[in-house]
Amino acid sequence: MKKRVFRRIFWPALTALLLGIAVSEGAFLLLKERNRPPQEIVLTIPRGTAAEVAAGRSPLGIPETLSFVLGDTLVVRNEDVVDHQLGPLWIPPGATARLQLDQAQKYAFACTFQPTRYLGIDVEEPVTLWTRLGGLSFTVLPMMVLFITYSFVLWPLDKDDDRNAAPDV
Repeated sequence: MKKRVFRRIFWPALTALLLGIAVSEGAFLLLKERNRPPQEIVLTIPRGTAAEVAAGRSPLGIPETLSFVLGDTLVVRNEDVVDHQLGPLWIPPGATARLQLDQAQKYAFACTFQPTRYLGIDVEEPVTLWTRLGGLSFTVLPMMVLFITYSFVLWPLDKDDDRNAAPDV
């Protein structure tokens, strides 16, 4: 009897563990761009950007939204012939400015090198070992409890086996 109960707990728990690891790690694979240490990211404003924006066109190579990891530094290099602004940064022609991204949130900065006049910047927490372990615990443990419980509901232990079984020694 004890062997049957052990198997009834072991196999659903193992199934839940493997399925939980697959689900959790699959989700973290989608976040692989956040699985890195902070770094410097260079954004170059190319020559002719002001003319493109004045014509209502998006300049090539400059996305409308940027994503960063907490602690990244955005380095903006202005290769255009006019001054440009990005939020608190004022970048004269030929100059470089830096923006330390030290708070995780979504920003909408005023921006002179986008036709919409703003640039969205998303700053997110990096994926760490503790983030991954937390994700595993929130996935695997509840799944184990559910799988084990449902195994007893779907396939109840026979009462006849208890009466006919030899006593455990």
